[in-house]
Amino acid sequence: MLYRIESQRLKNSEIFYLVKSVRLGDNVTKIRVKLGNIRPSLDEERRLVSTPNVELEYKVLSKQVSEDERRGARFLTPDELHRVEESRHWDSFFRMFFTPVEWEQVEAGYEVEYIAGTTGIEGNTLTVQQVDELTQGGAVPSGKSLREINEVQNYIKVGEFRGSIRGRVTIPFIRKLHSIIMDKIDLQSAGEFRRIDNIGIRGVDIAVSPSIQIGEDLEEIIGDYYSRIKAGGNPFEEAVLFHLRFEVIHPFTDGNGRVGREVLNHMLTRAGYPRLIVTRVGREKYLEALKQGNDGRVEVLVSMFVDLLIDERAMLFEGIIKQGQIVR
Repeated sequence: MLYRIESQRLKNSEIFYLVKSVRLGDNVTKIRVKLGNIRPSLDEERRLVSTPNVELEYKVLSKQVSEDERRGARFLTPDELHRVEESRHWDSFFRMFFTPVEWEQVEAGYEVEYIAGTTGIEGNTLTVQQVDELTQGGAVPSGKSLREINEVQNYIKVGEFRGSIRGRVTIPFIRKLHSIIMDKIDLQSAGEFRRIDNIGIRGVDIAVSPSIQIGEDLEEIIGDYYSRIKAGGNPFEEAVLFHLRFEVIHPFTDGNGRVGREVLNHMLTRAGYPRLIVTRVGREKYLEALKQGNDGRVEVLVSMFVDLLIDERAMLFEGIIKQGQIVR
């Protein structure tokens, strides 16, 4: 059962409520919606306690967001913090109202969007439809280079690897990701740190770490990230700051953006946030955000990543809520 029915006796009447107990921090709070002053029939009660209720679940969501907003943030404004923390609960909220098959289709659609976006940022020209046909059905598009096809196909294995990892980010984890992402593209460099220094980030004027310092610099930013999280730092904010520092280190000769975004999303999803999907349309904003961060305007970097996170998924869900389109 999802809920229970409780009543409150007044002087001349009795009010019935649909109730859900929710743990908020160290406390358990009862959240309820009013049903009326007539006790539901037995059949109606069975339906009420076992069927997701939009009004009640939205009240739960609001309470959870309010609780999460207490988490420490250094650069997020109160409004940005509210938007980010609200996004943490969208998936679990809406999963209640979809069948398993429907939810699987939703997730598959976002995976296609993600692959098309993260490869498209680096110049891959496969459309979303072509990525869908290639990854879901194995249909190889005509007129595309073998490299572009391999870049997309490699994400089938990336997804499998992603699903097998539950632990912390480590240097072996980062190198393994790179070896999968660069498979059949650059076998000699796949999983290996770069050994040259005359390299930069396309479209952004950033001085990268000297090659001799890559391992040490990665250990430092990994340690800093987990120390900040342990000290109560906001997980979204700390993941974004890690991503900036990772891209500045630029540990590989190629594939840094794809690996960096995968690591970022590992951190986000481990903390309960949805994945960040940067489409080709958002490419310039994404690169500008990194530039702003590198120039010391970290609050601008974080703000722009908030906008990137609140993607079409959140807007779709908000629209469904406002229009009352969830039915079951």
